[in-house]
Formats: sequence, structure tokens, C-alpha cells
Amino acid sequence: MKKLVALFLILIFGCAPQPKIEYKEYKDKLVETARRCYDRQLFWGSGGDISVKVPGTNKFIVKSTGYSLGYLDYNKITTMTLDNDVIEGKTPSHEAPIHGNIYKIRKDVGAILHMHAPYSTAWATAGMKVPPVTQQSVKLLAKCGIVKYYPVGSNELIDEITNLYKDEVIKVVFMENHGVFVVGKDLDELLNNAEFVENTARIAYLLKAIGTPKEFKFE
Repeated sequence: MKKLVALFLILIFGCAPQPKIEYKEYKDKLVETARRCYDRQLFWGSGGDISVKVPGTNKFIVKSTGYSLGYLDYNKITTMTLDNDVIEGKTPSHEAPIHGNIYKIRKDVGAILHMHAPYSTAWATAGMKVPPVTQQSVKLLAKCGIVKYYPVGSNELIDEITNLYKDEVIKVVFMENHGVFVVGKDLDELLNNAEFVENTARIAYLLKAIGTPKEFKFE
């Protein structure tokens, strides 16, 4: 019957019905947010990754490996379970297991970003956390994590980052010689948090040229 309906539509309209795209709303928002991150130079080349959890399910959607976040589409993202089994799509990012683990232990997290933004990555590469030098950055950076260098996709890196995110206060983790992990309740908050981290890293860098950056503390 479906074949007859498809043939009828082709004869009448000259086109076949388009297949339903599962979780289209979340895939579209993921692609849009990835492009906005890329435009803000939070990524370079095919490095970094981004994901979103599908609410009410044990699934998340993540960038497939080897693609630029500035040019994602439905064929360059992967749907997975929180246990990191691929449901749909190509080979996922090497850091996909970290995303799955964070979603399992953090019910407040709905989106995750692994970025290579220059200023925040410079602090991470130096083995330093970005100091919360502005009032706006205190909530995000007053308590954050840092892990020493481990190879991309290694069990050590996965375990270290997962363990840090067991603390529900932590939203940012710096990785030596690598980059930065950021989480948010959804993709909009995620982008906002990522921009705050990178902008604060830049301000702290400029302050360091003047003297020692002083962390902001509420009286």
C-alpha cells in the first residue's frame, strides 16, 4: 500500500514522499548551535565535538568524527544510547563516551561541548584553570576541573572527566594540551557558557599582561 501511495505522489507531484527524520527538532538545533560556535571561533577544522540529549529518552545526538562543526548536516551527526551504542549515523566523535557518561550521572545537563577555543585552550595547555576575574564569571568558573594530558579517546581521559562531573557544581573542565569541556541545561545555555569561558579566558590573559589577575569574590 505504501508503495502505491508513493507511486501516486510521484505521478501527481513528480516527487516521492520524504522519509520522517527522527528527532528532527533536536538535530536542527544541534546543527545550528554548532555553526554558531564555529562562527565564534570556538573550534578549528574538524576538532572538538558537540551533543544534545533527547529529553525523556536514553539517547543523545553527537557530531560524527572527522567533520567540521561549521558544516554539519543530518549525515554528519550520530544518534547514540547513553551506554554509547550507535543507533543511527556514522562513527561518532572519539569523546562521545564522555558525553554519554555525563548525561547518565548529571540529570541537570542537556547539552555538552568540547571546544578548542584559543584563549581557554591556552590556559588549559599551561595546566591552569581560567580564573573568574569578573562578576559574571564567578558562578561558572569559581569551581571547575582540570585533568592532565591523556591521549584522545583513552580510558584514562574518559574516566578522569567523568569523575570530575560527578560534582554537580562543575560545568567546565580544562584538559591539558587539548581543550575544554563545557556543559549546559540545553544548547542555548551551553553556547552562553562556552562564550563566557572563552571571553573570561581572554580578559584574564590581558590582565596577566598588566599584572596578576585577581579573582573576583562577592563581599
